[in-house]
Amino acid sequence: MATVLQFGEGNFIRSFIDYLIQLRQDKYGDGESVVLVTPIDNPYWENFRKQDCKYHTCVCGKVDGKAVKEYTYVTVVKDCVNPYREYDRYEAACMDPDLKVIISNTTEAGIAFNAADKFEDLGTFPAKITKILYARYKKYGEAGRVELLPLELIEKNGETLKAYILKYAELWGLEKDFVEFVQKIKVYNSLVDKIVPGYPRGHEAEHFAAIGEEDHLLTVGEAFLSLVIEGDPALKTLLPFLDEPRVKFTDDVRPYRERKVKILNGLHTALAPISMLCGVGIVRDAINDKDLFAYADALANDEIIPTIKMDKAALLQFKSDVLERFSNPYIDHLFSSIILNSVSKWKTRLLPSFLAREKDHRNHMLFALAALFCLYDSKDFSINDGDDVKAFFAQDLPTEEKYLAFIKNKSFWGMDLEETEKVFTDSVEYLRLIKAGKIRETLKTL
Repeated sequence: MATVLQFGEGNFIRSFIDYLIQLRQDKYGDGESVVLVTPIDNPYWENFRKQDCKYHTCVCGKVDGKAVKEYTYVTVVKDCVNPYREYDRYEAACMDPDLKVIISNTTEAGIAFNAADKFEDLGTFPAKITKILYARYKKYGEAGRVELLPLELIEKNGETLKAYILKYAELWGLEKDFVEFVQKIKVYNSLVDKIVPGYPRGHEAEHFAAIGEEDHLLTVGEAFLSLVIEGDPALKTLLPFLDEPRVKFTDDVRPYRERKVKILNGLHTALAPISMLCGVGIVRDAINDKDLFAYADALANDEIIPTIKMDKAALLQFKSDVLERFSNPYIDHLFSSIILNSVSKWKTRLLPSFLAREKDHRNHMLFALAALFCLYDSKDFSINDGDDVKAFFAQDLPTEEKYLAFIKNKSFWGMDLEETEKVFTDSVEYLRLIKAGKIRETLKTL
């Protein structure tokens, strides 16, 4: 049925992994086949059935100074299954004897452990993987082993996923031989980098005319693409689509990850609520906005780059390249997409820089956090975040009392940010100014 089981059917992973697999298939005719699995229950998966799981991806931007706009027709996806609604199809895909690797992109919130998960339930993504591996172990023995390549933007994503699998095995009292089976499985730390706005809403007609048909699974992303994998390059033998110049194998992915997550993803996460509150909905428009560009540039220069132990000139060049990528005239990257799961993104992408910076050199990050709260606390904004975040903001509390609770919420930040960092004390004035409609004026004073 398929050699790749892919948890995640979103725009990013389809414009990244499935795109790379398709390029290999088109060039050599020996690419992998893919089954997509929806990590959560949502109706989006039905769109794949309507189009026989085929779609186009468009890469556009500048390569070596030249404008590029190319379409690739992706046919390597063979099915998209929703385990919550069609468990039999899901189970069949998991037990495919030809399966080589499980690849995932379930957002930063996806790799999590929940002690309340039961073996008979689907549970978290790591819980699902544990049950898949156990079923394959029971049916195929050692031959049931597959490799795991998680793409989630958390530190040591592979090590963390494997640790949670072993934790679930312990929680559920699974056999010692199975634990040894899991311990031998290769789970790779990785880092992905590509800006993918996704479906070109508002510009469909232009793209449909170019490809000659309607395609409601169409994804649009920049031409730049990078995948860094920590581990044995022999993985390229198992998965030949990884044998290409934009995929790098290394002994340590951490420096690449820190640079990318702190600068590129950190800027996205900080800019999103501020720009949306300023009435700016597209990343390119924010970079072309004098006030928002000055904010992003200063945030990177003064509060993020000083926390990264790499060559400063190289970091400044990386920052300049990132801002140029943000200004890509060919794609509309919506902040409404970037704002998804912003609380966990803030913790992953900005909090490490915040904690590493001196208290008198983090006003831009304090402002970003106050802006995020104000956006989420707006009656006109529909939060697309974890259930715990939605439940928090559903509370009817006075604004400043609610903001203090937000700052002190250890489940959001892993710590009480007021007790240790005086975040409420140092940012409550920003909250008041934003709530008073003075976000632009305040932005200029940072």
